[in-house]
Amino acid sequence: MEYLSVIAKWLSNKAAQPAACLLAFLIIAAWGLSGFPLHFNVTWQLIISTLAAVISIIMLFIIQNSQHRHTIAIQLKLDEIIRATKGAHNEMMDIEKLTDEDLERIQKKYGLLAEKTKEDLKKGIPDTHTPDIAVAPIPREL
Repeated sequence: MEYLSVIAKWLSNKAAQPAACLLAFLIIAAWGLSGFPLHFNVTWQLIISTLAAVISIIMLFIIQNSQHRHTIAIQLKLDEIIRATKGAHNEMMDIEKLTDEDLERIQKKYGLLAEKTKEDLKKGIPDTHTPDIAVAPIPREL
């Protein structure tokens, strides 16, 4: 399966190049121009429709693969920042695995902190400190 990952990465990189857009434009232009000698028949239309459908489905999976890899990489970078930051809640490193309800609960706590900070700013209290926020208890799977 590793070879599929290599192919997906290669295709993703090639599809992101300006040359890929130019190639698509040239294919469409050639198809359009070929319609004149073929009298714009049904087979001529079917060819481009089929080609477009196949390429669209393949690109869907390539884009999904690319976004998945990027999401994991970003998550790992954020985890490293949390791990290396003194006072950060290390339990936040796997927060993406929580239920929607748990995420909502934590989001509300951070929202309350933001509101308090806005009030403090109006009073002239700086917002450069690191207030503690009780994130726990976050359910842990055994």
